[in-house]
Amino acid sequence: MDTPLSGLRPQTFPEDVLLDSGVLYINDTPFACLTGGLKWTPEVEYRNIPFDGKRADVKGLDRVTMRKGKVSGTVIEMPSDLIGKLEPGVSYAPGQGWSGGDMYVPRKAALLLTDGMYLTNVRAVWLRGNGELFQVRMPCALLTRYDATSQDANEVAIAIEVDARLDLSVPGSTPGDAPYVYEYIPNN
Repeated sequence: MDTPLSGLRPQTFPEDVLLDSGVLYINDTPFACLTGGLKWTPEVEYRNIPFDGKRADVKGLDRVTMRKGKVSGTVIEMPSDLIGKLEPGVSYAPGQGWSGGDMYVPRKAALLLTDGMYLTNVRAVWLRGNGELFQVRMPCALLTRYDATSQDANEVAIAIEVDARLDLSVPGSTPGDAPYVYEYIPNN
C-alpha cells in the first residue's frame, strides 16, 4: 500500500472547503465588523469511569460529562448598541455621563441574569466552496469575555468570546443536550 501524500478527498474537494473569515450573526444581523476571522471551539469533557486497579483508560467506559461551545473573534468597531451585548443588563443613562455624554452602567454583581440579557440565535457562518453555507448555531448564548487593546496608528481591537448556553425553557430541551448545533445550509 502506498502512503498518500495528501488527505485530499476528490469526491468532496473543493465543495466542502470552508472559505474566508466567516460572519458572526445575532439573529439575522451581523454582530459587528471583525478582523482576523472567527474561531469555533467545541469544549467537550470526557470522563473514563474509574475503578480500583485501573492502570489505563478503558474503551467503552467513556462518557461526555460536559458540552460547551465558544465562538471567538476580534471586533474593530464600537457602536453604542454593542455595549448591551458586551455587558448584559447594562443600564443606559442618556446625557448623564461626564460632560453631558451618554452613560452605560454595568449591572451589579451577584444578580442572576434574566432571560432578555442572553443573546439569541447566535450563528457563526462560513461560505463553502460550493457556494452553500456551514454554520454553528447557538440558540442561546452569552458574551462572557471581552478586552480592548489599542495600539498607535491602528484600530482598537476588542477580543470577544461568546459561549453557548442551554436554554431549558425550549420545549424538548433536557440538561444533557448540547447547547449548539451544526448546520449545512443551501445558499438560495
